[in-house]
Amino acid sequence: RWADGATLVYGPIAAELVAMSPHPLTGRTVLDAGAGTGAVSAVLVARHAQPIAMDLSSDMLAWNARTRPPCVVGDIRALPVRNGRADDAVAAFVLNHLTEPSAGLAELVRVTRPGGAVLAAVFSNASRSEARDRVDAVAREAGWQVPDWYVELKTTATPILGTASAMGAAARTAGLADIVVKERPVDVGVTEPGQLVSYRLGQPPFASWLDRIGPRRATDIAAHAAAAIRPIMQPYRPIVVFLVGTTPA
Repeated sequence: RWADGATLVYGPIAAELVAMSPHPLTGRTVLDAGAGTGAVSAVLVARHAQPIAMDLSSDMLAWNARTRPPCVVGDIRALPVRNGRADDAVAAFVLNHLTEPSAGLAELVRVTRPGGAVLAAVFSNASRSEARDRVDAVAREAGWQVPDWYVELKTTATPILGTASAMGAAARTAGLADIVVKERPVDVGVTEPGQLVSYRLGQPPFASWLDRIGPRRATDIAAHAAAAIRPIMQPYRPIVVFLVGTTPA
């Protein structure tokens, strides 16, 4: 569900993030931290970089593993990578899972060689979507309950880096130089209700519930959600906080 649904949004944002690199990535070893099913890695390969995918979830890394770059299971708070091993590092939508995100950034700085780029992205606290919220409402009416872990994540961790000023402060604390932070909407190409429903229901808070109700019921709920948001559907343009920095020379 993540690879086919959530990546509808995360893929285009990954492309925007990688394009912000201050130097060409061709031939460079780039750590894709929090790689998931490979949205960033795919963009890096297209740019002729040599990604190494890292994620805490072995299941995520196992998705289409034969066609993906080398990978390692690991925690961004304690990366299983030697000092300066990567030429550059990318962390798309993983630092927002940490209650001390500057520690994760510091690990990215540690494993990136001097002068290398560190690129990161999280959703802005200002990002809103009435249609996305209605998808959640339809799911709740159908029996979905918001997981406690998701409530805690959204309350304690996600808001920390959700502004340009906060992201910049964390980058400085982590020791990055040449810091550029941009907070802006991204046109991800999601314009149809079915796309937005696939994106939203492809995210982890829905996974165990969808497994429990089975594919036929899940398909019915997705169709109902798409019909519910059709009258209010607008092109989905989430607001993203982008970070570009370099490690001290």
